[in-house]
Amino acid sequence: MAATIYLLILVAAFIGIVIWVFGRKRKARFEADARIPFDDNKGNQS
Repeated sequence: MAATIYLLILVAAFIGIVIWVFGRKRKARFEADARIPFDDNKGNQS
């Protein structure tokens, strides 16, 4: 019984994280974060 409750809590947490990640409010932030590796690094040029 305890294993079933634990499993349901984990499934609910997973679904909550997926909804949070793919929410429309965070799209612009995640797109900006995805471009970070491609930005010019002025301080790290050799």
